[in-house]
Parts: sequence; C-alpha cells; structure tokens
Amino acid sequence: MEFLRENILLLAPLIILQVVLFIIGIVDLSRRDPQQVRWGIKWAWVLILLINIIGPLIYFVFGRKE
Repeated sequence: MEFLRENILLLAPLIILQVVLFIIGIVDLSRRDPQQVRWGIKWAWVLILLINIIGPLIYFVFGRKE
C-alpha cells in the first residue's frame, strides 16, 4: 500500500490510458454489426478489451475488419 501511495503520480497516466482505450474500444464494438467484427464474436472481444492496455490494442489491430 505504501508503494502505491508513493508512486500514484507515475501510475496515473497508465491507468488513464487504459480506461480511455477500454471506453473507446467498447463504444466502437457496440456500434458495429457482428459482420464487421472479425470472427463475429463480440462478447469474446469484450473479454479481450479487459486485458490491460494490450487488449484494446489487439482489438484495434486484429478485431475490426476494415
């Protein structure tokens, strides 16, 4: 707990980036038809989006068909 208190200013940008990428990914995924999502399995992409910063990046690179 002490480590977190001392380093919160260093972790804050990463946490904000993670939350922003997750929100953008969820909004983008919710607006697409299943045919516009690779493999057509939207719920699986939601689970991938939950994986820290890597999940949204995987979705934006591999999940969308365009």
